[in-house]
Amino acid sequence: MATEKKTKKAKPGTFADRFLARLRELTNENRDMITNKTLRESLGWDDDRYQRVKRNLVAQQLVKVGQGHSGLIGIADSSAAPGPTHDGGIRPLTLFLSYSHADEQLKNELLKHLVPLQRMGLINAWHDRKLKAGDDIDHEILAQIRKADIALFLISVDFINSAYCHDVELSEALAMHSRGEVTVIPVVLRSCLWQHTALKDLLALPRDGKAVKSWLDQDEALASVAEGIRLKAIELQQEKQQASGRP
Repeated sequence: MATEKKTKKAKPGTFADRFLARLRELTNENRDMITNKTLRESLGWDDDRYQRVKRNLVAQQLVKVGQGHSGLIGIADSSAAPGPTHDGGIRPLTLFLSYSHADEQLKNELLKHLVPLQRMGLINAWHDRKLKAGDDIDHEILAQIRKADIALFLISVDFINSAYCHDVELSEALAMHSRGEVTVIPVVLRSCLWQHTALKDLLALPRDGKAVKSWLDQDEALASVAEGIRLKAIELQQEKQQASGRP
């Protein structure tokens, strides 16, 4: 009796693709670097393959590393990683999130909905929980705003009442927006008089500018936000491709 030979299905993408996708997945929220051991075990690779792929990605400035064989690894800042992506596109867009710490829980829920966009290579998200001990807070936050492609402002009464969020981060981003240097997107988390702020002329998310907390299904609201960001990110990437002469 003939036996059917089972074939193992190959996983899609190159080893480098899988390395970067898994690294983005594991560093999507409050940490921008993880240990090499964590990533290698998550991939299920032997050390030889892991080190070989890692060396190539470090050479291309697509990942950043800490010290030592068992040190830390993370996705390189988009501004330090020139050139096309593996699929012939451009680097993921840098997305800066500004929010009041009173809205931390909603911010974290939104980050979960943005994970698919990170896996697609559309965005790399940055927020202040990625600051590290010893960082100059004001300098680093302004530096992140100034190199962002998209600045996402999570709006609530606490955001509006925050002098730092409203007067520092928002003012800097809107000045850049007026010069065409960044795209500013308001995301209304909780009902407030945001229409009477400097954001009043910008189209807000979720759909129709209805506050996330006003939706019966909060996941539906956050999915609407993520979809809006996805469409804008694709539009911006296409503009960058055209500007660089890529097909």
